[in-house]
Amino acid sequence: MKLIQEIPDRFWSLFRSVNRSAYIEALLKISEEYEYSNYFLSREMCIQLLSEYFAEKRCVIWQDELEEEEDQFEPPATRVLNWLLKTGWLRKVDDYATMTVNIIIPDYAAVFIESFSRLCNEQGDEAQIYIQNIYAILFSLKHDPRSGISLLDTALVNTKKLNKSLQDMLHNMDKFFGKLLEQRDYGSLLKDHLEGYVEEVVNKKYHILKTSDNFYLYKTDIKSWIASMREDIPWLTRLSGREGTGEILEKLDQLEKGFDDIEHRISNMDKEHSRYVKATVTRMGYLLNQEDDMKGLVIQLLN
Repeated sequence: MKLIQEIPDRFWSLFRSVNRSAYIEALLKISEEYEYSNYFLSREMCIQLLSEYFAEKRCVIWQDELEEEEDQFEPPATRVLNWLLKTGWLRKVDDYATMTVNIIIPDYAAVFIESFSRLCNEQGDEAQIYIQNIYAILFSLKHDPRSGISLLDTALVNTKKLNKSLQDMLHNMDKFFGKLLEQRDYGSLLKDHLEGYVEEVVNKKYHILKTSDNFYLYKTDIKSWIASMREDIPWLTRLSGREGTGEILEKLDQLEKGFDDIEHRISNMDKEHSRYVKATVTRMGYLLNQEDDMKGLVIQLLN
């Protein structure tokens, strides 16, 4: 059965709720403790955890359309937990041996909670993880006689994810160009540049592509391995079995094309980075000198 078919109808009400932020924060706290406690939380532990969190945040829980009347008189932690259980974001499992009620996170809810975590805490090292995975997989394929074609499929998946990660990074760089013309004084522009672009893009994302442990460190080995795999007839025969070598060669071609796309995207990021730095310096000069025609020059530059 597809996982999406297990989702109850009430599950989607979180996105319409006035308490949406509080529910998401509660899910993230429970998920964090859930992993720490080896995926085993009692109802009492959840209530205590949320009570401490809401007390610290001084969070207000408004009346929700799906709440029972008696729930409105409960403490915030209990109200939120009951609501998440009622809508299917969490589920109760009774342990009759210990006479306790345990709270678990259903598989479908875990997918959304991971997305919430990514939205709240943007991952900056994804590109590095993917390239290291591809390197390790191809190394195993080449040197480990026990490896199979499934590893090649995994390498393709990581290549696609790396390309997607780089494309997202490239798209996210665009939003900083629009902020340049919004700043009306030199101090605000410098702060936005240092705390926004430099901190979020350069240090967390762009920098990892340019340090010693970067894409180009692995690219040469990976491309040479792909070339040698194409010419290694005994290796191709062993890996492909009865199906023939055509499928293996096609996957190797896809891998190579994926790496060509990665190089193309990194090149585009270099260009965008240079454009942004140049535009920022130009805008700073305009704000310092207060030249009336500089704004028009910056617009031309950005276009």
